[in-house]
Amino acid sequence: MSNQKPLFKSPYDIRDVSALFAIVAFVLIIAAIVGNNLFGIFQQNVNFGQFILP
Repeated sequence: MSNQKPLFKSPYDIRDVSALFAIVAFVLIIAAIVGNNLFGIFQQNVNFGQFILP
């Protein structure tokens, strides 16, 4: 077993990883903005004061 692979060799190119990270971050930011707007519309349309808690 003289031809072992190095233990700490980076398996991925840093440009690929950073591009994937940027895509995921962009999608999460867009989802957070859209979700926040939809939740604001939901809060305006539903009157929570009508619900009587026991």
